[in-house]
Amino acid sequence: MMGSSPTNPSRARERGQGKKLPPPTPSEAAFERLLADFGSPPASGEPAPPEARAFLDELYRNASEYLERDPYATIGEASGFNTKVVGVSFEGRQDVVAGVREGAALELRRHPDNAFDPSAVGVWFGALQLGFLKRPIAARIAPNIDGGERYTAEVTAVTGGGARSTGINIYVTRVRETARRDATDRASVARADVLRALIGDRPLRDAQREVLERVDVGQNTLAVLGTGRGKSLCFQFPAAVRALEHGRKTVVLYPLRALANDQYDALVRRLEPLGLRIHRANGAIDAGERAALNDALDTGDWDLICATPEFVQFHLDRFRNDVSRPALIVVDEAHHLSESTHRPAYQRIGESIAALGSPQVLALTATAGDEVFAKIRAALRIDRWVIDPTVRDNLHVVDARGTTNKLAYIERVVRDGEKAIVYCNSRSEATKTAEKLRGRAGEGIAFYHAGVGGAERAQVERFFREGAIRVVVATSAFGEGIDLPDVRHVFLYHLNFDFTEFNQQAGRAGRDGEDASIHLLFGERDRRINDFIIERAAPTLETLRRLYAAMKRLTSDGTLHMAYADVASTLDFDRVDGTTVSTAVRIFADAGLVDTGEDDDGRFVRFLPVGAKVDLTRTERYVEGEAERDAFARFCDVALTASPEVLEQLIDRPIYPSNVPLLR
Repeated sequence: MMGSSPTNPSRARERGQGKKLPPPTPSEAAFERLLADFGSPPASGEPAPPEARAFLDELYRNASEYLERDPYATIGEASGFNTKVVGVSFEGRQDVVAGVREGAALELRRHPDNAFDPSAVGVWFGALQLGFLKRPIAARIAPNIDGGERYTAEVTAVTGGGARSTGINIYVTRVRETARRDATDRASVARADVLRALIGDRPLRDAQREVLERVDVGQNTLAVLGTGRGKSLCFQFPAAVRALEHGRKTVVLYPLRALANDQYDALVRRLEPLGLRIHRANGAIDAGERAALNDALDTGDWDLICATPEFVQFHLDRFRNDVSRPALIVVDEAHHLSESTHRPAYQRIGESIAALGSPQVLALTATAGDEVFAKIRAALRIDRWVIDPTVRDNLHVVDARGTTNKLAYIERVVRDGEKAIVYCNSRSEATKTAEKLRGRAGEGIAFYHAGVGGAERAQVERFFREGAIRVVVATSAFGEGIDLPDVRHVFLYHLNFDFTEFNQQAGRAGRDGEDASIHLLFGERDRRINDFIIERAAPTLETLRRLYAAMKRLTSDGTLHMAYADVASTLDFDRVDGTTVSTAVRIFADAGLVDTGEDDDGRFVRFLPVGAKVDLTRTERYVEGEAERDAFARFCDVALTASPEVLEQLIDRPIYPSNVPLLR
């Protein structure tokens, strides 16, 4: 065991392996130009403990709802969703509905005086009402509309007709008022507002200033900064400022779609209120979100896209049109240019950037030894860099791998009341673990995952920051953008899925420089659990072939009308559930094997004629899934066997080349 939990933490100095970062070289005028008008936000008040207790009681009462047993639990937070219009057969509406066509623009309006439902939301086609939203959906979004937000909708399918009643399926889009600023309003957002939204009142570090200065003058730049040293700010700030001031666009490339999704959630929460139009782009987004993304790419109505390299490669032409050409390409976790040689999209990033007219490039990583550093520079044509050699020697890895009674272990450590985060790998596990820990260790313990409503998550963050909550049991959703200084313990309850997630979660400990501990509680059993999770969400080629043949046998006249969960239940294949079938259908559609849609009998999968051999491995969704499988396998090879000293070095320091200056 290494670095057991300290009882008397003392301030630890940051050190840089014998090298110190030189003082900032830019002029004062240049720096003032970069951060003009920066001020301090107002201080928040201390909450009363009874308020926190009441909040936690309510949080746990709603725990099952947050696990989405109610399918509409989080629809009030959604940016869009598919649904059917109800009530289209009443009050003579069939004549109106019959005249509506696919693609027609609709509007949602509140009906607060409705005698049957005070949360009623009507669906309107111009001056004509088509019907209503389903009651449970209306109950979730009515408060948003009453609060000033606007919803629009588009017809995705017209069903029935003839002897059967006509029905309408729609995709609903949430138009947040804060995101509908006109050009004048967007331009009025000060750079200080952007910085405050991203990091509050914390000062910039010297290395961050150096990176921002290079990006500000248009230089291709490589930033090598360790975990917890603020890499994300280095692209978030210039991307937001350029969009607001000049309408310039930024694409950020991530090695894994899970990382892109986490970053997307944080950016929406922090920058959308300033007017930024943010999208994510990978093979896992649903049809509605993909349609909204495609519309944005066609019209240029976007500012920042979080994408995988595969998505950009497969859809390069969409980014090459005049309205959607990016001005800045950010390559996050840039060491994958060297490590992911098996992924063609990474090997072609340089070509893709050139095809886009060679926009400016910013590469970010914590891992760039001599060979990797050289490969990144060559592939991305980089001749400026910033290396922050800081070692966070206040972090201590506690090797408790294979612990059988994890709850008892955590309980012993958190008895002293110090702040702690417990990371689990699923919503249900985070909820269950929090409930059990609350029963053993008392009050001040919350759970946090993406199924919890946005308002409730914000409350958990606030109470945790202010000390009314002392332990948060969370999924990776408690991640990007959650930058708290005084977390004394991080427990990795389950095995992470990749090195980046491991580093990010562990690196949230001790950001104030005081001693902090990272407790490794995972073991070999967790590897089997994660393998199972990955295989269901990213089916292998053999599973895809079996599913294609079996689903085709289930069809009637080449068309299958079954819910994906029912398909999985009927076939009863090992490690196949509704998610697996859904992913498989998307891969089949990308490869031109099937077509999907809705008709009178609901959603369908139609098998298409195939004239030549189809290579499923060349679809973006399949490649992204294989990347996740490979990342987990490589992580396991180290995480389950390496010494705690080696794992500690992965967390607390960057890897950078020898015999190069720290700044250029």
